[in-house]
Amino acid sequence: MNARHSTKPVRTGVRKSQGLLCTLLIAAGLSAVPLAQSVASERVRWQVPTGAPTTLPGADAIVHASKSLTGMSGGSITLRIYEPGELIPPFEVSDAVGEGRYPAGFTYTAYDEGSMPASPLFSTVPFAMDPVGFSSWHYVGGGKELLNEMYHERNIHALLCGITGPQLVGWFRQSITSIEDFDGLTIRFPGIGAHVLSRLGANISMIPAGDTYQALERGVVDAAKLGQPAVGRAFGFHEIAPYYMLPDWAQPNTTTHLMINKDVWDGLEDTTKHMLETACMAATMLTLVDTEKRQAAVLREFDELGITPLVLPDEDLRKIRDISNEVLDEMAADDEFFARVLESQRAFAEEYSEWAERGYLPSGVR
Repeated sequence: MNARHSTKPVRTGVRKSQGLLCTLLIAAGLSAVPLAQSVASERVRWQVPTGAPTTLPGADAIVHASKSLTGMSGGSITLRIYEPGELIPPFEVSDAVGEGRYPAGFTYTAYDEGSMPASPLFSTVPFAMDPVGFSSWHYVGGGKELLNEMYHERNIHALLCGITGPQLVGWFRQSITSIEDFDGLTIRFPGIGAHVLSRLGANISMIPAGDTYQALERGVVDAAKLGQPAVGRAFGFHEIAPYYMLPDWAQPNTTTHLMINKDVWDGLEDTTKHMLETACMAATMLTLVDTEKRQAAVLREFDELGITPLVLPDEDLRKIRDISNEVLDEMAADDEFFARVLESQRAFAEEYSEWAERGYLPSGVR
């Protein structure tokens, strides 16, 4: 037994409807664990390395999940969370879990693109579904089955454990007024959106979240995409980069996942599995509503500080959308599983848009 643990795209037009998502997740969570069996009969003590600082809004979903697990299990299930770099480098979480070095880890699937081309599709997709649409696809549209079809080959069982709304396109040391300004720009940019910016001539740098401030301050990068406004505020990016860009075409939503070694998962009692699933569903809901609440106040603060928002013309956004679809189609042509996941997401988005566009009030009349 491992010494570190012991156990017995197409925009849908979806409007913001976090209340609906909360209701669905709460209902699912309450039905997942019979109250009479709310205390686990086995003890779980896991070390959990993370891929991003859990002090950041949105990256703290694992903290919420851990507290829920301790409470639901009567203390029988405990996750000891380690910040990036304390145990392993942030981009190595999935490898460490799959190899059995740690029983579980918390990270972004997009970090695994090098070994699993389809992994970014489970993190975020340019011009795709918002958090409600993506969550619906994941839980009831076949998403979680595809997720684990992929990760089981790596000896990992993955649980969606956190979702947020759109981020900022990025923080910039200089003003950007059109897509031509990306040519020659060095920018930290994750996921499929990085491939899109490469087509526009940008130089992509992928550095850990914790190293981004220093890289931006020293001019190692000209710009950096990292999180929502509240995350930028927490890092202090506004102190060294006086421009930020929105709306975010690259990440309409962003997810985090609890990665569990599959051998460990298979050996758990059913009640423990249900508690883990329920805690992550609750954390997904709480992370979404908490991060949605934070952003407006931060934007007002940026206005007061004289930080300049950048908005690309609609014509440029349409060009980026077309390039994004070209990139996605090319990636699908190169990888059969990528193609399956992308087709599943696009089919779901198209069907769901029938309701989303007709059932919700347009933003201009609310």
